Amino acid sequence: MLDRAEHWSENTPNYPENAITIVLHGPEAQAFVKDNYSMYRQLVDKAAKLDAFNVVDIKICETWMGMNQIQRSQLPAFVDTVPFGPAEETKLIKAGYQKF
Repeated sequence: MLDRAEHWSENTPNYPENAITIVLHGPEAQAFVKDNYSMYRQLVDKAAKLDAFNVVDIKICETWMGMNQIQRSQLPAFVDTVPFGPAEETKLIKAGYQKF
């Protein structure tokens, strides 16, 4: 998905006003846990770069974090958290966001 977002941004003449929001609430969120950084370095670094240019906005579910004993301090600063991932997805769709 990050590759698709990067490709999309490279073919857009301006930096996007609204980032592509990616809400993670499953095992894929493990990629952003600090202990796993060496294994997922390329992915996390790409996400950080895309976040810096407002291409993506990564959000991780706090409910998932609690179930997996993940603390906010174990995530990179550019990653946001939301109370419940599925509810955040519903909220974004109702606000006009489209699935990417």
